[in-house]
Amino acid sequence: MKSSIGLIGLGVMGTSLARNIARNNYKIALYNRYVKGSEEGVAQNKISKFKELSDALGFEDLTSFVASIERPRKIILMLTAGAPVDEVIQQLLPLLESGDLIIDAGNSHYKDSQRRFEELNHEGILFMGLGVSGGEEGALRGPSLMPGGSLEAYELMEDVLKAIAAKQKDGTPTSAYVGDGGAGHFVKMVHNGIEYAEMQLIAELFEIMHRALEMSYDQIASIFESWNQTELESYLLGITAEILRTTDDQGYVIDRILDSAAHKGTGSWSLTAAVELGQPSTLMAAALFARFSSSKRSYRTQLSQCYAFENSTINLSLDDLKATYSFARIINHHQGLSLIQVASKKQHWEIDLGVVCSLWTEGCIIKSKLLYRLIPIVDQQLLPLSDASVVAQFTKDRIGIQNTLASLVSSPVPTPALSGAYEFFKQSIQSQSSAHMIQAQRDYFGAHGYELTSDADGRLHHYNWKN
Repeated sequence: MKSSIGLIGLGVMGTSLARNIARNNYKIALYNRYVKGSEEGVAQNKISKFKELSDALGFEDLTSFVASIERPRKIILMLTAGAPVDEVIQQLLPLLESGDLIIDAGNSHYKDSQRRFEELNHEGILFMGLGVSGGEEGALRGPSLMPGGSLEAYELMEDVLKAIAAKQKDGTPTSAYVGDGGAGHFVKMVHNGIEYAEMQLIAELFEIMHRALEMSYDQIASIFESWNQTELESYLLGITAEILRTTDDQGYVIDRILDSAAHKGTGSWSLTAAVELGQPSTLMAAALFARFSSSKRSYRTQLSQCYAFENSTINLSLDDLKATYSFARIINHHQGLSLIQVASKKQHWEIDLGVVCSLWTEGCIIKSKLLYRLIPIVDQQLLPLSDASVVAQFTKDRIGIQNTLASLVSSPVPTPALSGAYEFFKQSIQSQSSAHMIQAQRDYFGAHGYELTSDADGRLHHYNWKN
């Protein structure tokens, strides 16, 4: 009996996804390359190790692997992004037939997915760029899935994806067609950009509480746990409380972790896309640049000896902090959804933001109650800041974030993301900005021209400033 699905790449994520597929009663063929001395018998070892895979077929020969899968073949790639994906696709092409489907479920750049989609279409091979979020546990128990590519490709995999995906509160799977070409990986990329900013917001709140308010780890954990019983509930807030309570025979684990954060690329990809599309994704930028700053630890330590910064007493309420966090989170999601909206229009992807929010409600790193709240808002073709309920909330919460930021002016605690959220808000609600001065400056030194408030056609004018 032939397998329903094939999977190539049995690292942590690939193995977890394979187990999930098999547990949902799909017969699966597994392939992992053979490298003498380092990768030998990988597929068979996985089959022996995990009971879900007991009926799976394991291969080290690609031709035999492809031949074991029923047509139209559906082959999932769980590989490192970039050249490895292209190399395996080229190895597969001579073995495939028209109508077969290649699914790239790694963290590929959306432009690569768009290119592969177009190239494979010329070969008669279907392609799906599949965003997968949830980490190892999500891949095993139920991830958030963001499939892009042709609708025909999605329809071939629809039942499988819905079976293995996480489920919303009403039982709806967190898998639905996102859009054409590279749309799936674009949405996953922006998910990761939002994730960067959410992590940075929580890290800043932690530092405010610990350094500026001199609260213990257990006290901070208790506050985060209480917030997690409200509309602020999220996966990231929950795990942060767990981290703060985790101890061993050497004390709090968090105290032994180096304050230098890594990044794998998707955060910078999101920011690059925002720049290319002219979108002010300021919280993603703040989060990414904060990680860059953290990596300069030796220089930071050197400068800390040069500049004295008194840790003055701060009068700041927890209610103000809670309002600040709520405010900044909505700004973060607004910016991410706006970026998707603009990219979708430019690429003709026709991405439904309501569907995107629903895919992120469960199974992924940014899952939260907020995403359930945003679904009916974006279903009305509104971005969050335009919704009446958000306007009412911000009217109430503004004083909280104002108090927070004002209190921290004299503190050594930096808040690039929290501050950036409020600055973006102020810029967004300006009916008159300072950009007319920028136009005048550019015209003065470079004769770049400027538009007039009285013109409706966008014509450029030049003034002879030096006369």
